[in-house]
Amino acid sequence: MDGSGHGQRSAFFRLGTSLARRPWAALALWAVLTAAGVWLLPRFQERLTGPPLTVTGSESDLAQELVGREFEEPFAEQAVIVFESERLSVDDPAYRRVIEEAIGAISGRSGVIAVIGPRDPRARDQISADGHVAAAVVGLSGSGTERVRRVPGLIEAVETAATDDVRIYFTGRSPLIADMVAQQQADLAEAELRGLPAAVLVLLLASGTLVAAGLPILLALAGIAVAFGALGVATAFTGFNLFVPNIATMLGLGVGIDYSLFLVTRYREELARGVDPATAVATAVATSGKTVFFSGATVMLSLSGLLLVRAPILHQLAIGAMVAVGVMVAAALTLLPAALALLGHRVERLALPALAHAAGRPEAAAGFWERWARAIMRRPGRWALAATLVLVALTAPVTRIDLGLSTSTNELSDRSAVEGRAVLARDFNEGRVSPIHVVVASADGPLDDADLDAVARLTDALRADDAVADVYSVTEVLDRFGGGHSAAMLDTAARLPQAVDALAPLINFGRGRNVTLLQVVPYAPPDSDPATRLVRRIRETIAPSAVGDSGATVLVGGLGAQVVDISDESLRKLPLVGGFVVLLSFVFLAVVFRSLVLPIKAIFLNGLSIGAAYGLLVLVFQRDPGDGILHFTPTGTTQIYLPLLTFAVLFGLSMDYEVFLLGRIKEEWERSGDNQAAVARGLARTGRVITSAAAIMVAVFAGFTFTELPEVQQLGFSLAAAVFVDATLVRVVLVPATMQLMGRWNWWFPAWLDRIVPRIDLGEGHTEHAMRGEPPVVEPAANLVRG
Repeated sequence: MDGSGHGQRSAFFRLGTSLARRPWAALALWAVLTAAGVWLLPRFQERLTGPPLTVTGSESDLAQELVGREFEEPFAEQAVIVFESERLSVDDPAYRRVIEEAIGAISGRSGVIAVIGPRDPRARDQISADGHVAAAVVGLSGSGTERVRRVPGLIEAVETAATDDVRIYFTGRSPLIADMVAQQQADLAEAELRGLPAAVLVLLLASGTLVAAGLPILLALAGIAVAFGALGVATAFTGFNLFVPNIATMLGLGVGIDYSLFLVTRYREELARGVDPATAVATAVATSGKTVFFSGATVMLSLSGLLLVRAPILHQLAIGAMVAVGVMVAAALTLLPAALALLGHRVERLALPALAHAAGRPEAAAGFWERWARAIMRRPGRWALAATLVLVALTAPVTRIDLGLSTSTNELSDRSAVEGRAVLARDFNEGRVSPIHVVVASADGPLDDADLDAVARLTDALRADDAVADVYSVTEVLDRFGGGHSAAMLDTAARLPQAVDALAPLINFGRGRNVTLLQVVPYAPPDSDPATRLVRRIRETIAPSAVGDSGATVLVGGLGAQVVDISDESLRKLPLVGGFVVLLSFVFLAVVFRSLVLPIKAIFLNGLSIGAAYGLLVLVFQRDPGDGILHFTPTGTTQIYLPLLTFAVLFGLSMDYEVFLLGRIKEEWERSGDNQAAVARGLARTGRVITSAAAIMVAVFAGFTFTELPEVQQLGFSLAAAVFVDATLVRVVLVPATMQLMGRWNWWFPAWLDRIVPRIDLGEGHTEHAMRGEPPVVEPAANLVRG
């Protein structure tokens, strides 16, 4: 097949014809894929992990890799068993018995390296001042997925020791993630329960029949099942975090229903023209189906820009979203045409009289949108200025955006891990759960006296910092129990099993004794400003000053350092991702519409709608002017990776409406050469469908604002706000106004460029052109190609 519009159009028509002739084959294939997806769904869900905050190649990533490689049984995580009693103190025999039973219940279990109880000689400040709360530190090993999987068994084991007088909580990163995964599954059901009925209502208003309205919903649900199945297979090769199902469902349902609406609408239009069902299917695939294909490809390419960021969390979200969109495109081009071919004229069955009457009069809607467009174009400057000022006003709060990375789970306050974390924060400090890791590696051979002296200076300097609650280091242990630190003392400790057990989390005895780990416990949680400032101080001043010219390598890791690194990486790559997506959009629109002006205008208008969405996001989640009226809990920050994610998603989605609207306008322009008439007729032919499609996306995205996790709330809100703004102020006000202001210059394309750029025709066209694989007839008056 060549790259011309001819080859593409005829190929899509042949696909539609083939599906119309053999619909059962396509339906059988999709039935098998859907069943497989449902079967693989538990595999996908059970392998979800917490959001990976690592940045590939960053200092925190290198520190984590070094610890994992050099320590035989590294503490991948420190979890905490929290004991609390209002009546008993830790010294009461009944309280001590509960602690001993809980520790004994998990000691020696798979993945549990060691348990340091409150009375253990290695314990540090693990009993509250009033004696009613105690903590046992649990060292966990294994991958993130393995640790999360073990959490239910560990919780069950420790809670068997609880009594009426002593409550027990098991908290830490993995227990919190396990709770978040459970909440995510409940949130998905809640979002679908709220979003899908609203989407069905919009489809009923747009189509007037239950059959035509039900097809897009059924296709989207089947597509989600297949997408989850594909992601379940992909877990054999890569990991996925707990937010992937949300974005996959959010985008999958949104684009799946929208793409189906475009095809069903075109199919019904062809039936209304008197075309037989088989030809109507082929024509719908050759016209609307082709637009869906390129729109979906553009969304996926836009999302691929996130792969430029060295952050696995964004890679996983991008892959999940691209798989969902890709599956929906495939379903719209194969499953839906097959279903339409079998239904034939029965697609008009089960009509609701009142709705069918309104939906069956497309000429009335077309008339309204044509009159609207002409009204806008009578005073294009005023309308463009007014709409732009509104969008700028909505964007203004972006100047007060506070980008951060909240790992808080306060919204899950009724869950055990969150309750335990709250008790820790009240009676100890949250930093104990996620200490900062400072890794020191000698320049050559085992740690010598100079290296240990540097570690001792570093320990003292860290302990002197006001943000540090405690420091665990090999020199601190040797000083406390051996009266001093030296290479000779390490030699002696290496021959004593008890000493090796005590020092195993702090020095790599079995792998050369050349790497030591300092665990720094900050007062503040790892995602707070004090903790991130502490990480930067350690890297920039404390560590270099303490280590000096000893030649030792110092790496700062742990969750607090990961927060710093992913924040820096996200901000650093924002221009790169933005430039990639913008360039991609420009090239795509320039090739499709043979214009250099339209892409620039489209990018500018897309930027306005995205800016307005960001401004509303800041207003609602950081400022909350409604004081809780909108039911959101202000977080005070916007998640650091959300601007990147929403930018890539929204620029891709904007291309759907851009291509659909401008494609119709371009057809009219090529027929008549009258810019004003082309804009009015183009909006008349697409206004109703674009409004319906946007309303469906807003309904689906808004359903996710009723979830509990702030990341999902913020993503759902920003996408819903952007689509609403894009489909109202941008598509039906700014587009006709600016098209009128630019006049014939909308279609300016240098002659030399026209000769070398391949042609991709996305016009909806007429049936006869689609059947023959011909582009629309271009009148000479329409040409505005300049040398």
